[in-house]
Amino acid sequence: MGIPFTQIPNILLVPGQYQEVDNSLAGSVSEIKKALIIAYKSAAGTAPAGTPVRVLADLKAASLFGYGSPAAILAKIFLELNKIEECWVLPVDAPQAATPWKKTFTVSVTTARRGAAAITVNGAKIDAAAVAEGAAADEVAAAIVARINSEVWLPIEAETGTDGEFTVKSVVAGTGGNANSVIIASEAAGVTITEGTVTPGAQVANIAPLFPGLGSVRYHYIISDFADVDNITALAAELTSRFGAMRQIGGRAFVALSGEIGSPSDPGTVLAQAEDVNNPHIVLVPRLTNPQLPGEWAARWCAIACRILADDPAANTYDLAITGLTSKREVDADTRQILLTAGIATYRLDTTGNVLIERLVTSYTENTDGGRDTSYLDIQVPETVDAVRTYINADAKKRYKTWKLASTEENFGSGAKVMTPGIFRSFLCELYQAIFIKEKRWCQDFDGYKNSIIVEVKSDSKTRLEYSHQPNLIGQFYIGAGLLQFK
Repeated sequence: MGIPFTQIPNILLVPGQYQEVDNSLAGSVSEIKKALIIAYKSAAGTAPAGTPVRVLADLKAASLFGYGSPAAILAKIFLELNKIEECWVLPVDAPQAATPWKKTFTVSVTTARRGAAAITVNGAKIDAAAVAEGAAADEVAAAIVARINSEVWLPIEAETGTDGEFTVKSVVAGTGGNANSVIIASEAAGVTITEGTVTPGAQVANIAPLFPGLGSVRYHYIISDFADVDNITALAAELTSRFGAMRQIGGRAFVALSGEIGSPSDPGTVLAQAEDVNNPHIVLVPRLTNPQLPGEWAARWCAIACRILADDPAANTYDLAITGLTSKREVDADTRQILLTAGIATYRLDTTGNVLIERLVTSYTENTDGGRDTSYLDIQVPETVDAVRTYINADAKKRYKTWKLASTEENFGSGAKVMTPGIFRSFLCELYQAIFIKEKRWCQDFDGYKNSIIVEVKSDSKTRLEYSHQPNLIGQFYIGAGLLQFK
C-alpha cells in the first residue's frame, strides 16, 4: 500500500515536487485549565446573572459583579494567588425576597477626647475612624460609617441612624452574609461604642438552574460560595454528570464548611454537614469558626492547590502554604483523623499561625451500600484518573483520525491506516510506560497493567472497538510507620 496522501491526488499528472504538511504527530497533548467561581453579584454589577464570564483583573471583576460582592471578592483573591489558570465567574443574583445580614451599633459620648474607633471586619483590621476632640455621638457614628464605606472591597456597607446609632449590613442580601463578623471598639476616652442587635440574612439562591448554561465547557476547578445542603447536592450531581463517560469534562469543587466540629448527630456542625455530601469531586474545606469568610477559605485553598495539581494531578499537596489565611485554632491529631474519616480536608499551622494544607481529601467516604470506601480518598485520585482518560482520548484522536477498523490482525501493509485490537493494545502499553510512568509519573506497575488489557471489536459491529484496562495509580507518601525495638 502506498503513502496515504490526503492533498496530493493519485491521478496527478502535472510535473513538480509536492509535499503535504501534516501536524498530527507534532505538539503535545495538553489543556488550558479553567477555574470557575460561583458566587453572588450585587445589583451594581453589570454582568448578567447565570452567564459565565472570564475575569483578568480585579477592577474588572468589581465592575462586572459590584464592589463588595462575593463574586468580585473571590475573583480578586484568586487572581492574587493564581495567574496561570483562567479565572471564570458564574455570577448569581440574590433571591428577590432575600434580606441582608445587619448589625447595629450605638455611640454614646460624655466628653470625647481625640482618638479613634478601631474597626475589624472578618478578622482583618482596617484603618481606624478618627474621633475629633469634643465630637458628638452622631459625628463619631458618621465618621465610622464614612470609614467603612471608603473601603469599597469590604463585603459590608454602613449607614447612619439617629442618636448615635448606625448599622452595618452585607452588600448582598441572603444567608451568605451571616458569616460576617464586625467588631468596632472605641480607643478614644469619653466615647463608648455598644453592639446592638444582629439580624440574620434570609433566603438563599438555587444554583441548580444555572448549570445547563455552562454547556460543555470544562471547568477543572470550581469554587462555590454556596454551602447549604441543597446547593451542595446540586453541585455534586452536576460534577458527577460531568465526570461521566458521555461528557468527560470532570472537575473538582472546593466548598468551605463553617461551625463547630461537633458530631454527625449535631445539626449544623461541620461533621453533620459533611454527612450530606459524599462525592469524589467535592473537597470540603474546614473553615470551622475562623473569622475570614467561608468563600475566602474555599478560594484560597483552590487557588493554591489547583496551581500544583494543574501541572501534575498526582502531586503531593502536603504542607502547601495557603497565602492569606491564619488561624489561632490548632486542631489536634485525633480530631484531624475524625475529619479525614468524614471526608473533610485538614490543615495544620506553622509556628506563626499560617495555614498549611495537611491532606486534601474528597468528601467521598461510602459506597452505594453504605460501606466505607477509600477508592477516592485523596483528590489526586480523581484528578489522575481524569488526566489519564483525557490523555488517552486526546492522543487516540490525534493519531488515529480517519482510520479504518479491522477485527483481525491482518498484514495490511506499511502505512495502512487500519486499527486492530493489537495496534490499540500496543498504543495503550506505549502511553502507559513512556508517558504515564516515565514522563508524568502518574502510574506504576507496567507488567500488571499490560496483563490487564483486553481489546476487541464488538461482535456485532464493524465500527466499535471496546477495551478494558486497569491503571495502577501512584500514591502519596503521607505516612511512615515503623517499629523500633530497642535492646
